[in-house]
Amino acid sequence: MSNIIGREREQEILKSSMHSKKSEFIVLYGRHRVGKTFLIKEFYNGIFDFSFVGTRSLNRQQPLAY
Repeated sequence: MSNIIGREREQEILKSSMHSKKSEFIVLYGRHRVGKTFLIKEFYNGIFDFSFVGTRSLNRQQPLAY
């Protein structure tokens, strides 16, 4: 978390989900190139189990992986 400047509200949300006693699913969305991926990677520092960076070319009928 040391490289994150600002984003206090977002960090509190991430912190509360990390310390929750139940499973949590977080969807992070926003404008292009505002630091979403950086925020997640820096905050969790590699401890998350799954991440998916969205794509525009998939439709709802296509599977995510083959």
